[in-house]
Amino acid sequence: MVLTLLNTYPIMLSRDLVFRAKQETLSARANQISISVGSLDSMTQKNVYGVMQLMDTSSLGRVTIVNTDNEVLFQEIVRNVRVNEIDPRPIMNDALNGNDSFLSRFSNGAFLSGVGVPVFSGGKIAGCVYLYEYDENVGSIVTGLRNDIRIISVILSITTLILGFIFSGTFTRRIRMVLNAIKTVREGEYTYRINVEGHDELAGLANEFNSLTNRLQSTEETRRRFVADASHDLKTPLASIRLLSDSILQTENMDNDTLREFVEDIRNESERLASTTGQLLDLARLDNNIATVREPTAVTPVIESAVRMLKPIAEAKEIKLSFESNSRDMTVLASEDDLFKIVSNLSENAVKYTNPGGSVLITAKKIDASVVITVSDTGIGIPEQDIPYIFDRFYRVDKSRSREQGGSGLGLSIVKSTVEKHAGKVEAVKNSAGGMDFVVTFPLYSF
Repeated sequence: MVLTLLNTYPIMLSRDLVFRAKQETLSARANQISISVGSLDSMTQKNVYGVMQLMDTSSLGRVTIVNTDNEVLFQEIVRNVRVNEIDPRPIMNDALNGNDSFLSRFSNGAFLSGVGVPVFSGGKIAGCVYLYEYDENVGSIVTGLRNDIRIISVILSITTLILGFIFSGTFTRRIRMVLNAIKTVREGEYTYRINVEGHDELAGLANEFNSLTNRLQSTEETRRRFVADASHDLKTPLASIRLLSDSILQTENMDNDTLREFVEDIRNESERLASTTGQLLDLARLDNNIATVREPTAVTPVIESAVRMLKPIAEAKEIKLSFESNSRDMTVLASEDDLFKIVSNLSENAVKYTNPGGSVLITAKKIDASVVITVSDTGIGIPEQDIPYIFDRFYRVDKSRSREQGGSGLGLSIVKSTVEKHAGKVEAVKNSAGGMDFVVTFPLYSF
């Protein structure tokens, strides 16, 4: 479209400009001759010839003067000029009717122009003047411009094709690289990365693809670790139950004390299995965004209930468990069960990891528009390098995977997901006593 416009509009514009210039020039000269001839007392061939001898008509191709009877009073034809390109009769007839008439066209590299004007004598039409011009000089300029534009168009077309092939090849190659990478990752190769140089949209797309692949790889590693850890945590108690059951079945005349001990172990493993299964179900419910009831819940009674439940466990370990609050008028928008799970899970962990003689303090404070619940202990603490990962699923600070001290590695993950579900946040920091402070913050609910 651009090349078509380039090859038509400039040529049309230049021709129109020449047409208007020719009309103005020839009409002025024809009017000059018409006035000179019209001032004669008598329009005879001799008188008209005498007047025309005084006119410069060397640049014209033809000069014809006729009277109203179409009698030629004067005619001059320049040799070697193609005078028959324009039919003068329509132009002269129009002039004899009292109208100025002009016709011009561009043909074979030259401008052919004819003009006719009436001759008035005594207020009446006495004849007409017809001028014809054949201009090759201006025609050659327009022809040269047209040829130059055509040459430029050819050069632009060739250049565009070459650059088009180069750019399309480069673009296609980069697109193919991205498509191949997508196919590779789709087949499960999450470690695959692409390197698209540059700062354009494709380079940005490649960077986004690599970021997505990093996330997929991380998700896949988490999934595999989750499956492996879940399988281990479910398999271990099942294996213990099976082993204990087989021992009971294969041992004849087992005494009642030993049998009772084996049954007690089976019950403990069953409880551990039920606890792990329940935690997995809680995680599945949180991951699937299953709707839960969110209602105004008073914080203090829920924490007091959790403290009463954990008090015997803490006393058995000679640990002081206490609760402090600066206000009983604290309400959050959450379900009572979820809030109880959060507090009891954090408090139970604090008791578990605190040595005998230590203390666990639970505080609830209203700070501005928030409710801040803190579970602080004087326990063994968590190494700094492990703190960023303690809310990950199945992450255990105890790398030996101790069942008594290591737990399933799901509790803190459930706490974090539950807190965030209720528009809160949780963080863990070391305190001055060497233990840990778990701080949960909820928006304060106002009636």
